[in-house]
Amino acid sequence: MLRSSSARGLVTALVLVLCLPAVSRAEAPKQSDDDVYVVQPGDTCGSVARKVFGDATVGSAKLHALNKMGAPPHVLTPGTVLRIKGDPDARLTFIRPEVNSKRAGKVEWLQANTGQGLWRLDSVNTLREAGAEVTFRDLTRLQMNENALVVIYGQAAKAADKVKKSGAVELLQGELSVSLAELRGEPVGVQMPAATVAARSKDLLVGVDAQQMSRVSVYDGQAEVSAQGQNVQVPKDHGTRVEKGKMPEKPRPLPESPKWAGGVRSVRLLLDDKGVDEELAWAPVKDAASYRVELARDERFNDRVHGETVQAGQETLKSMARALAPGKYFARVRAVDATGLVGKASAVRQVEVMRVKTERGTVGPQGIRGALRLDFAVEGAESLDFRLDGAPTTHPVRVESVGTHTLELLPRGVPDARSEKLTLTVVPPRVDVDVEPVAGAFRVKVLVFDEQGKPLEGPFAALKLRGLHGTQVEEPLQRQSDGSLLTRALPGMRGGERVASVEALWGDTPVQQVNALAPMEQAPPVVVAVEPEPVEKSSSEAEVALMPMLGSPSGGLVEAAPLPTAFLPQAWLFELRVQPGLDSERVDVARGRTTLAVEGRVSERVAFGTVVAMRPGVLLGNGAADGLPATALSASLSGRVRLTDHPDFRVLLAFDGTFAGSSFDEEARGLRLRPALLAGMRRDRWAFSTSQAYALRPGAAQATWDSAYQVWFLPLPMLSLGAELDALLDATPREPGPVGLAAGVGARLKLGGIELGTSVRRGFGPDGARIWGGWSGQLTLGWSGFGALLPQ
Repeated sequence: MLRSSSARGLVTALVLVLCLPAVSRAEAPKQSDDDVYVVQPGDTCGSVARKVFGDATVGSAKLHALNKMGAPPHVLTPGTVLRIKGDPDARLTFIRPEVNSKRAGKVEWLQANTGQGLWRLDSVNTLREAGAEVTFRDLTRLQMNENALVVIYGQAAKAADKVKKSGAVELLQGELSVSLAELRGEPVGVQMPAATVAARSKDLLVGVDAQQMSRVSVYDGQAEVSAQGQNVQVPKDHGTRVEKGKMPEKPRPLPESPKWAGGVRSVRLLLDDKGVDEELAWAPVKDAASYRVELARDERFNDRVHGETVQAGQETLKSMARALAPGKYFARVRAVDATGLVGKASAVRQVEVMRVKTERGTVGPQGIRGALRLDFAVEGAESLDFRLDGAPTTHPVRVESVGTHTLELLPRGVPDARSEKLTLTVVPPRVDVDVEPVAGAFRVKVLVFDEQGKPLEGPFAALKLRGLHGTQVEEPLQRQSDGSLLTRALPGMRGGERVASVEALWGDTPVQQVNALAPMEQAPPVVVAVEPEPVEKSSSEAEVALMPMLGSPSGGLVEAAPLPTAFLPQAWLFELRVQPGLDSERVDVARGRTTLAVEGRVSERVAFGTVVAMRPGVLLGNGAADGLPATALSASLSGRVRLTDHPDFRVLLAFDGTFAGSSFDEEARGLRLRPALLAGMRRDRWAFSTSQAYALRPGAAQATWDSAYQVWFLPLPMLSLGAELDALLDATPREPGPVGLAAGVGARLKLGGIELGTSVRRGFGPDGARIWGGWSGQLTLGWSGFGALLPQ
């Protein structure tokens, strides 16, 4: 303990306390540089020695020992800087933002500088929201928090007190973190108003509050705390308090280290000049009364940019660090118990704020947005993994697909790290389409512009042109010297007029539509550019059913593919049909069937399809007595070609090939070929269609003629109500065959790419019940979402 009879120590402490108010009021403290002397004109070694040391002989010897001046006599050059003190006991290795210091025996406080030397009984004072780090010769470090005041004890020739050895300090107020040097052979001493600490700890926190209560927290090793002739040993992860004039309290365990919520590393992206707000959240700790959270630019937590005390008991424990600039930050949080003892710090959490550098695209608070594509990089992202819409991607990042995307940035090798998400929006560029009549056709000129309105040179893989209402657009687009793209369009018929209707798409997104009337002999062409609107089709543009409403005959005689209407499917159509037969008393499963149909367009005029049908419980043989139930399978392939271009009247040629398996009876099994002519028209809310087909079996003298007639009413674009009449007639002259009719009603509902349908029918005529069944119903479920919708 520091002897009370030590006059110099008492005087020093008294002067420091008396001068402290003046320190906080100092407006412009002078720089402390009295460890050197600048030679003035006329100075000699003797005059400098007398001026600095008070004695020419002894002072000259000190000057020659501290400076390489050569053998006397010599002339001192004005402006020469002479050292007048030996190596300092310690140096100020960090100050933030303003720290004052005072030389031993002096009264005036001066502004301190980083790297400034500190000698025995020099003092350092941190002001409000300031901090400093003092490093001794043996690399023992002292970290001073705000409003702290310490006295440095250097090497004393006759120092008997253990706290006055090299590397010891006196803490008069504030808080001090002590980090013992690795090779230091003796404990570090800290003198406080109420106690003395001799610590062999690499991590120690001591503090003196306004009531002069001393607190000691030991995080590593141990420390001896002495007061009023009583010594206590404070082990690792324990702490004690000493009230002035009393003995040390019994050491008690410190609060545990808090655990971070969201991992120990996070990455944030800076999208504007306002900085990034980072939320620091942690889990509660038992016996904690409050928490101290700190965020600094260095791992030693000297250069702190954020600090806050958060009271315990809150629903969420967090602290928000505001407006962080690009760079790397380090965060830690400590729990404080009800007695004011500070627990060990949490694991250090690393926060990286990175700036986004764009080559193409605009950075905003909500993400990055641009036309055509986005090209950008994240500065300092070498240790990050990138995921675009859930899939790994490369860095720098390029995004060309139109739409809104999510980019995730994850620290590599840190599984529990919180990812940073960035919204990327790619919009189609501005596309101008111009049509001009040339020799019975139209010349189509396309220009693509960037965000600044500058034309871009193609070709562009995402740019497509398609003709509407029978218009045919030739491909590919040819690039011209001025950057434009050219092609030719053949007009179609609409409302009795020749119309060129061209729509430009960027990917699957419509960007412009142009309609032009073919010119009359004396009238100029009328061209109208229409920007696409994301509205639902009007009822006049609604599609009628893609498949017939009533389905195929359910009897054992014929197993045909579903009859298509006069309208081609929009893209790829997947349809599942369940068609049970009904008699007067029960469901006749043997006369029902389940059908899976897939058909799609391979061009604007051609479509192909396939159908697999299953009929359960067919009885083989002459009856139930000698027959065995079995599942009958059939399959068919079909193709259609559209022959007309009129948007409201269609004629198609179709061909079906169906094979019925051996589980069918003799009359139906085997291969059946069926060419057909299809026709359909539409006017306002009404649509009509018909199918006329001739089916024959190769190698057999048997053929049938089948016809289907449909009428549809479309009260809404998504809803179709219809009625149908079907007929199957014998077409074999020499041998009489079946003659049967069927009639029914049904409805189809289209929701996006999904189609739902239901119908009921009744067979009649000579063989109607045998061919079509008595009463039968049908349920259909279709989906046309396999590919992009193609023009009709």
